[in-house]
Amino acid sequence: MNFSASRSQSQPPERGSFPLDHDRACTPLRDEFLACLKAEGNEHVACRALSERYLACRMDKNLMARDAMENIGFGAAPAPHARVVTEGDRERGGFVAGTHLGARRGW
Repeated sequence: MNFSASRSQSQPPERGSFPLDHDRACTPLRDEFLACLKAEGNEHVACRALSERYLACRMDKNLMARDAMENIGFGAAPAPHARVVTEGDRERGGFVAGTHLGARRGW
């Protein structure tokens, strides 16, 4: 079988590519956003406003195509009572997997 005869076609990114920030125009906002993520244990919801400011900076400096914030995931703010569950939350609260199965063994 000749594999060189088959050609795979690559697809461009959905929103296209955008240039890197070589002039570091938005680097302070990026660093602030990344620091927030680190401080919040990668809970992006807490850093949502910083993310929006960073993307707005990129659009203002023509580092990405201008688009409405609603189209890139910044519509209505998430509900304040919404809690993001991360891996290990239940275990830290005392949950032990499989303990509910002990009473039902009828083999």
